[in-house]
Amino acid sequence: MLFRRIGWSAEDYAEWSARLLAGQTAFVAPTGWEGETVARFAFLHPETTLEVVEETVSTMA
Repeated sequence: MLFRRIGWSAEDYAEWSARLLAGQTAFVAPTGWEGETVARFAFLHPETTLEVVEETVSTMA
């Protein structure tokens, strides 16, 4: 699943990713897609809920 925050640079994604990882919130890897940096979500735990996904995405605001 890919997410884009309009106006963010590659550095913004990298800083956001580092904050999530440091806070043990999530591991979201910045990646490239069609020449643009975006956030790539990969849910591995079978009990990941929609609420967890929404909470993680909301940290982009």
